[in-house]
Amino acid sequence: MNFERKVKGALEDVDYKSPIVVYRADKLAKTYKKTYKGDVNPSVAVDVFYTLYLPYPKAKDKLEDKILFLNKIIISKLMNLKDYAKLKYDTMVDVDISFAYTVSFLKKLIEALRREFEKAKTSKSPSKAKTLYNLINYLLGKNINYSSIPSESTLEEKVLEKAIQEAHSEAEQIANNVRELKSIASGSRAGKYPGLFTSGEFLVEALKLAETAYVTEILKNVKHVLSKTITIVHKEKRDHKHGVYDGVTLGKDISRILPRELTLEDDVFYKKLVDSELLLRKRILVEKVGPLYVLLDKCLASSTLITFSDGSTDNIETVSEGDTVLSLKFNVESSYRDSLFEIDRIKPVLSRAKIKEVIYSGLRDVYKVETEHGSFYVTPNHSLPVIRNNVLYETIVANLRKGDYLLHIDHENEFKIALSRVRKVTYHGREKVWDIMLNKDHYFVANKFVVHNSGSMIGKKTIWARAIALALFKQSREENREFYLRFFDYMPHELIRVRRRARPKEIQELFMSLLTIISSGGTWIAKAIDTACRDIVKNRVEGVSTIVLITDGIDAVHEDTVKSFLEEANAELITVMIGGLNETLRRVSKKYFVATMVNDVLTVKEM
Repeated sequence: MNFERKVKGALEDVDYKSPIVVYRADKLAKTYKKTYKGDVNPSVAVDVFYTLYLPYPKAKDKLEDKILFLNKIIISKLMNLKDYAKLKYDTMVDVDISFAYTVSFLKKLIEALRREFEKAKTSKSPSKAKTLYNLINYLLGKNINYSSIPSESTLEEKVLEKAIQEAHSEAEQIANNVRELKSIASGSRAGKYPGLFTSGEFLVEALKLAETAYVTEILKNVKHVLSKTITIVHKEKRDHKHGVYDGVTLGKDISRILPRELTLEDDVFYKKLVDSELLLRKRILVEKVGPLYVLLDKCLASSTLITFSDGSTDNIETVSEGDTVLSLKFNVESSYRDSLFEIDRIKPVLSRAKIKEVIYSGLRDVYKVETEHGSFYVTPNHSLPVIRNNVLYETIVANLRKGDYLLHIDHENEFKIALSRVRKVTYHGREKVWDIMLNKDHYFVANKFVVHNSGSMIGKKTIWARAIALALFKQSREENREFYLRFFDYMPHELIRVRRRARPKEIQELFMSLLTIISSGGTWIAKAIDTACRDIVKNRVEGVSTIVLITDGIDAVHEDTVKSFLEEANAELITVMIGGLNETLRRVSKKYFVATMVNDVLTVKEM
């Protein structure tokens, strides 16, 4: 790289001729260009960066170039923000977060100024429009005449101040997302993986991920899960005289005696020695454990008949994308009892949703579900809400029991909801079936019964599942365990492996997969567990491995087969159900959790 390029700025204690400063200015400009397909002034970028990165940044009193007063105004107003000190807590001497904030802040600042520029043009304020136009061009790195910029006293400072505040609010969220991702990668070990995001080309992808609402929602839920971490298998400890010190115990091994015991009177000392009651340092050995292996369900297919928004009913093959159907969401008044989520009252809120996609699923087995309010035909893998023992679950038709209650909508009585008891579920035959996906809401009315939107691991369930997977990854980092991840649908996807001493590239690959892979159709749980066990055997893992299955359970599982897989691999199965219910998985799992949303907080409870 040619370091002869001149970089100027408005900060004290920054040597703008230093190769590292020139490098960072160039890196910021290139990252901006690759991320947002545009140019940015490297002089402004490096000043914003060091305003965040340096412990005590200070603007220069005298500027070597008059045009730099624009840099000075921007960094001064940035430092005057109400939550600047809070922001500095995260960005100071952290190159990743400072880079992320700087690049996104400049993008949002230019966007805010452009909006003001358009307003100024329509409101016929030529002087204001000219000022904003020149300011935008300066931020874009274009050559402008100093005479075209008003003096500092006449500059539209209020407009700039408002734009900086807007840009800061959005950039701060992006920087927070980067910080959360870095915290997950590092576990509880501060300072781990410096430059995780600025190394290579990953910063561009990290910025694209961090500014999406999807990733923001996932990371918000990671915090909820981490506050009540899923208890997995812990490293077994046993006493051993050649182990490491770990607490205090009683005995008579004077090589491990606590100094305080030597101050005892002789008769007391020898009495405790004879009785093996001397206070000793406890020594233990930690047994080896295998990897934390996460199997993440991508999706679910479903099909049935539907009800349109006007109350009419027709076969699903007659509908098209853009048609409007009757949809609903639930307002649930809830309480807790014996750690279970007890339903006191369910109130559906009717709405309308458009069909986003119609998918032909081919010939499938169809079952007849008979209830107190009539019957309907549906595939065994179709997901629907069910009340069992006063607990609301989401399960599949194949797991329905006699006595379960489904939610029935009475079309003739103002669409009131009623509980309809299941009488019988029988095999009907094979028929052509279709799937649908809605643009909003998670439930719609099919043959007067409430069923789930097609693609059960799409939408909120995908967010929950990936939040839990990230929380488990952080737990593996804190426990110094290897981490394996496979997505699965009809077939397991490629294995992603993060070693104990992980390289940044491994973590980057994991983040990209967890935060970008799109959900699609199909679920084969048994095959996924079989593949995970084969991976463990193939890698000759020492100790007990933990396989965590994250799914909505929408698949039939053969109990004995899964047990044989686990036994061969010396592995334990932990199941995390995303709003679903699968009794077979519950029986074969050492621990069984259900994830639900309670008061807008993702909660994972052991059942």
